[in-house]
Amino acid sequence: MYCFKANPISRNEIREYVYEIKKELGLENELFFPIVKFVENVLPELIPGFTFEIKPVEEMGTLHGRTYPSKNIIQIREDIYIRAVRGEGRDRLTIAHEVGHLLMHDETELALCRLSPGSSLKPYEDPEWQANAFGGELLASSYLIDGMTAEEVKEKCGVSLVAAKNQLKSIK
Repeated sequence: MYCFKANPISRNEIREYVYEIKKELGLENELFFPIVKFVENVLPELIPGFTFEIKPVEEMGTLHGRTYPSKNIIQIREDIYIRAVRGEGRDRLTIAHEVGHLLMHDETELALCRLSPGSSLKPYEDPEWQANAFGGELLASSYLIDGMTAEEVKEKCGVSLVAAKNQLKSIK
């Protein structure tokens, strides 16, 4: 099986990185992170040449999002974008996940690897796990949701119930 392997990064390191981003934006105490406004208005100011592209379903097919870190491009399938704008938690997380790839991964640092049958990457070396951890932390920061119920996290942070449960589980 072929996969991509990223430089190792722990969940705590991801949490610290997200906190610094939110602090820089003055959003470190806000439960709801405005992910669509962030990619449309903030990232273009922070990253020279950043492009956010909304692509037709016919072009993206089954892909919800795609990121080219070395080109500073995030592409999101149109229906995912529309639902994210409407506040759908799963689709907001898709965009946050792609932001994680953009900010944490560089194609020059990812290595194509071949795994032995039955083996897998350690989560902290898996770029998909890293992007999921980043997106979850950005939208439902562990230090803000500790002690909340999954339903409270869902409502206050604008994430799906599954994402809320996963994020709460990661705290323990």
